[in-house]
Amino acid sequence: MSGDDHSILKAWMAFLPVSAGLFMVLLDVSVLNVALPRIAEDFGAKMSDLQWIMNAYTLTMVVLLVIAGRIGDMVRRDRFFILGMVIFVLGSFLCGQSWNTQSMIAFRALQAVGGTILSANTLAIAAELFPPGRRGEVMGLNAILMASSFTLGPIIGGWLTTNLSWHWVFYINIPIGIFAIAAAWLTLPPLGGKERVPVDWVGALLLSIGLGSLTLGIIEGQDWGWWNERTISCFIVSFPYLLAFSLWELKTKYPMLDLSLFRVRNFTVSVVATSILFFGVSASLFVFPYFLQGLKFLTAEEAGYWLLGIPLMNTCVAPIAGRLSDRMNPKYLMSLGPLFFAIGLIDISSVDVDIKYWEFFARIAPMGIGMGMLMSPSLNVAISSVPIEKAGMANGTLRSMNTLAQAMGVAVGGVLLTTRMKDWIPGYGNQIPDPGTMKILIAYAKYGNPAPLVEMVEGFVDSMHFVFNTMIIFPILTSLIILLFLRGSEHVRAAKAARGGVTA
Repeated sequence: MSGDDHSILKAWMAFLPVSAGLFMVLLDVSVLNVALPRIAEDFGAKMSDLQWIMNAYTLTMVVLLVIAGRIGDMVRRDRFFILGMVIFVLGSFLCGQSWNTQSMIAFRALQAVGGTILSANTLAIAAELFPPGRRGEVMGLNAILMASSFTLGPIIGGWLTTNLSWHWVFYINIPIGIFAIAAAWLTLPPLGGKERVPVDWVGALLLSIGLGSLTLGIIEGQDWGWWNERTISCFIVSFPYLLAFSLWELKTKYPMLDLSLFRVRNFTVSVVATSILFFGVSASLFVFPYFLQGLKFLTAEEAGYWLLGIPLMNTCVAPIAGRLSDRMNPKYLMSLGPLFFAIGLIDISSVDVDIKYWEFFARIAPMGIGMGMLMSPSLNVAISSVPIEKAGMANGTLRSMNTLAQAMGVAVGGVLLTTRMKDWIPGYGNQIPDPGTMKILIAYAKYGNPAPLVEMVEGFVDSMHFVFNTMIIFPILTSLIILLFLRGSEHVRAAKAARGGVTA
């Protein structure tokens, strides 16, 4: 084995616990979704309580991602990452020990602090462990973890909740976390600490208030009402703070977010392209659980199996796309990927409740192919285009923008769905076809009043198709942005130079 092969093998060994930690964080959101009904039953929780159990996690992550990435650039990143895993495992244990919804919301926020540290530094660790020209494969693994967590979560969460209890959706993180902590301590070399500068606490405070208010307004807007004074207040508060943050970052000597990163074209294109696609993905895919569990009466675990086409195709494509992105112009893979996703949206825009498993699998498969073709090359291009001493800052910014886009996508998808449903059901009050609602409507139908059931089924299917058809514009826009603005040849030249193929 050559010295280069040996060092790459060591890098892979070191990255395995990092990937385990990341998967744990990504899986946590979708695993918990399945357990919420049982948690509500045990705690007597209201819908607003359940929403905050979820939202406390998302809100904390969006607020802290850039900050956690930046701190990773300034301290020993390997030790900081291990600290994040310790906090996440502790938060998971405390969530499992929760005695009411308020305690669980608090422990979810603590869990999210650890998750933020992990998520904000994973790509930066990959950039430090793997040299330019060898990062595509590890970015492929990262893309697989991101896609798989969406579908495996309900399967794992459904099994744990059914066969053990809801507490185990949290306790499952403990053995995985302990393994990852021990392995990371043994295998990760000293990383990070590349910029010994003071923390920009003013910038951190301004960004936290600005992003926190914006995210809160996006998350709660649909329930509060988009013209409700609380929603409007969130948006009114966010913009001056974000503007003040931008102005402060331009003048301060040691910024929390170096805005000059956005002058790096490939970084900016990758952030914008992935965020637009994440927006379209989350706006489209959030309706699937209601279709599968509400209209087709599948369990959450069965619904997870129905959605396996997306991560399976992603798993096949992402490693190849990541590897190719260091050897050929990534612009072509990255611009073709969203078009596959658009084909998937077109395919599923005519599904009905009678669809069978393998037909559904075939229709959603292009979405997984498209995500695999875009995500691993774009993550590779984004992180490889910035100076290594700012990799954590870039990682945190990328994840923060993607997470914010996901939250916005779910909100917009919900608005499109409910707006269309109002055309079908007079006086529609945002009722969704969850299993409980459908049982009531079926009971009405058995007693001679089938109209509400027919309206709900036909209205939801039509509204779901409307969401899919509307969202097609976003992957097409992503593809155009990449084609017009990405400098793929620049990335390939740098990768070849790092491998010794050409002179830089």
